[in-house]
Amino acid sequence: MKILKRIFLTLLCFFMAIGCYVFGIPAGGAVFFILGLVFEVLFWVGIFGRKPQDKASKL
Repeated sequence: MKILKRIFLTLLCFFMAIGCYVFGIPAGGAVFFILGLVFEVLFWVGIFGRKPQDKASKL
């Protein structure tokens, strides 16, 4: 279940970043552009971040 949650949150950050870029760039909203950058960083961290460790490998 944790992998599904991770995938869902990663995709959510991706779409939030796109939404902030689409709304912020034409309107000249620097706040939305910065929010888009934050969500994009969260997206990339979600893809290339640490993978969850197996509990058996910790023993």
